[in-house]
Amino acid sequence: MSETSHIVGVDVGGTFTDLIAYGEDGALHSAKVPSIPGEQWRGVLDALAALGLAPESLRAFVHGTTIATNSLLERKGARTGLVTTEGFRDLLEIGKGRRLVGGLFDPEWQRPAPLVPRDRRFEVPERLAADGQVVRPIDGFDFDTLAAALREKGVEAIAVALVHSYLDRGHERAAADALGARLGGVPISESAALTPERGEFERTSTAVLNAYLTPVMRRYLAELETALVDRGVAAPVNIMGSNGGSMTLAAASERCAATFLSGPVGGVTGAVRVAERAGARDIITFDMGGTSTDVALVHGLAPRMSHDNRIDAFPLKMPQLDIHTIGAGGGSIVWVQPDGTFAVGPQSAGAVPGPACYGRGGAEPTVSDANLLLGRLPVGRPLAGGLVLDAGKARAAFEALAARRERGGDPVDLASASLGIAVARMAGAVREVSVHRGFDPRDFTLLGFGGAGPMHAMPVAEELGITRVMVPRFPGHLSALGQMLADLRRDAVDAWGGRVSELSVGELRARARAMREDGTATLEADGVERGRHRHAFTLDVRHVGQSFTLPIPWNPEDPDWTALRAAFDARHEETFGYADPGNDIEIVNVRLVSIGGVDQPALDFAPRGGGDPVVERRPVWFGEWRDTEVIDRESLPVGSRVEGPAIVEEAGGTTVAPPGWTIEVDPSGALMCTGLARW
Repeated sequence: MSETSHIVGVDVGGTFTDLIAYGEDGALHSAKVPSIPGEQWRGVLDALAALGLAPESLRAFVHGTTIATNSLLERKGARTGLVTTEGFRDLLEIGKGRRLVGGLFDPEWQRPAPLVPRDRRFEVPERLAADGQVVRPIDGFDFDTLAAALREKGVEAIAVALVHSYLDRGHERAAADALGARLGGVPISESAALTPERGEFERTSTAVLNAYLTPVMRRYLAELETALVDRGVAAPVNIMGSNGGSMTLAAASERCAATFLSGPVGGVTGAVRVAERAGARDIITFDMGGTSTDVALVHGLAPRMSHDNRIDAFPLKMPQLDIHTIGAGGGSIVWVQPDGTFAVGPQSAGAVPGPACYGRGGAEPTVSDANLLLGRLPVGRPLAGGLVLDAGKARAAFEALAARRERGGDPVDLASASLGIAVARMAGAVREVSVHRGFDPRDFTLLGFGGAGPMHAMPVAEELGITRVMVPRFPGHLSALGQMLADLRRDAVDAWGGRVSELSVGELRARARAMREDGTATLEADGVERGRHRHAFTLDVRHVGQSFTLPIPWNPEDPDWTALRAAFDARHEETFGYADPGNDIEIVNVRLVSIGGVDQPALDFAPRGGGDPVVERRPVWFGEWRDTEVIDRESLPVGSRVEGPAIVEEAGGTTVAPPGWTIEVDPSGALMCTGLARW
């Protein structure tokens, strides 16, 4: 490859590691290699090697990783201790219940065991009042004894979460400084430094999650950085954050819990960029990979953001895109349940050994095996990464599944039924981010990407009554593309407020000015010059007496509360169907998003076109065997129209158009697919 300068985005998934590189000559190059379980950084290096990029040609490198998510799900985080206010030792176990859709509590839900067992939770005799006044100072506490107890427990990380510390961080800082001086390099997470907001349980849980992940994340980041430097890569490396922006390695090592959605958010960021180019403003992203499916709703090109989240049932009070994930991907295993019926996922064949058709030792039938058996994937021609699928092994896997069922079954029928189950599960995920949040999915375009997304997007759309599907260029690498394009982002929050009728705009404006100065200083420390800074404020607002808030954009230069009140009433009516202008409102939090803009390349996704686009014709199962054209996407010029049934192949993704669907190539390069309303 040429010695031109490149910016690179890398997305590490459970099955494959995807890399996309943009050169200053305007060319895009992509690679897909198997992920290395337990050693994600090796997959990153393999992807770089697959493209043959000269290390010195890299000038920017953004990386999405699943280290945080995997470490929590597999319970492979650090041995963590918790320091909290006297009387609050059992807060993690008391916690809160879980609500079902509709608001009722779930009586059958069982809280998972805390990440910090009771014998590693310690109390300190301090107390702040709810107004921030010191009721009991922390001065004079014997930290020598506490440090010795933590050392005896063999803790590798510590969370410090004291009551009402969001109002005054002094006690938490004093405790962290004292323990840090006595325990050397043990990392300490302060709850108010991570999320200075009300909610003792959520803030404590966030601090514990961050501490639990810090040693694991720091070890990975150090290994990655060392491996890149050893190979001559001098470009700055950033990590994708859950908030839709990137962060430096230093920031990621301090705020590890902010990387839980590091991989999936890259897909949403990339989806917004390609949707804007195609003129689509309301989309639902459908990212199906080898292990999971991630969906998110984007309204007016703005992804929904959540500040109260749960990761594996543990509250996480950090800003992240509202993405819903289920264990359904190309590698999801089809298995027989005790009653003789069968299910799909969440167990996955992963990268190793992978689906049976990969020929790497896997024997269980998967979604990929089903697609191959039904003619939707090629036999003999290699996929991305040079992988050639084995139809015989796929059939054998489904024959074995039939043998385990009392009623047996034809392998093709079982494969078709398994796809139906997978589609139903994925449609449920789309309902979760749309219907359950007050949106009709039929008003949106379903944007399919990921290695398996384009193959299942139209069947999922049919299940939901959606008639518009979009498949972008480089669908298997869209998450990596989104990471490559991500600006640096820093979020700040100030728990300040009260009834608007009693608040001073001037005082809030002064606080906002201080927050913006801090945001500017942080971005400058990250190496972003002031001319590239953008700042945006929102206020968490609610009616007096409500327990939930709505985020309302706010301009610090507004002379009074008139614009805020009007915006809140409009948002309340849009969300809940009514407004109550006569009821006073209150501000709960002030939030600031500080963006450090990076160079945005002028991407050209238009296909080359030319030549016969039809690669072959083969029978494909759509309830019956249908003779179907298989088309090379790169050979389809802008304006081309394809009637289903059809299959469109490209490096990193296969689009399946069932009968009744029409595909047109948009000037942006995207496939715009339309189908008839099924209901």
